[in-house]
Amino acid sequence: MSETNREGVLARVARRTMAATAFAVVAGVLRSGAAFADSIPNPPADGSAPGAALISTVIGWLKWAGLASAFAGLLIGSIMTGVGHFGSNYSASSAGRKWLLGGMGAAVLAGLAWTIATTLYTATGG
Repeated sequence: MSETNREGVLARVARRTMAATAFAVVAGVLRSGAAFADSIPNPPADGSAPGAALISTVIGWLKWAGLASAFAGLLIGSIMTGVGHFGSNYSASSAGRKWLLGGMGAAVLAGLAWTIATTLYTATGG
């Protein structure tokens, strides 16, 4: 066996050994982490924290600001697309379509924010 071939074989063996060791360590940590997580209590949120009413108000404002910005994006996009189309200005029409897509995406995210948040909360054991 040549010297370079032997070095290649040794390098492959070393990589495989390191990968197997890393896998064993990660598996052990995950197994012990799951057992450790079962012993920690997870009290439910009761809403009595100081400032909970203020946080709820701010979240409500953010919800309406998100919906207003989605509506503004749709309105600006439709105006730009119309002006670009009737004015034979392709760049304005293209920019208007981007605004329309952004407004639609913002509306979908604002509408689904509560569903996404509660799904993630329940998925993490809340």
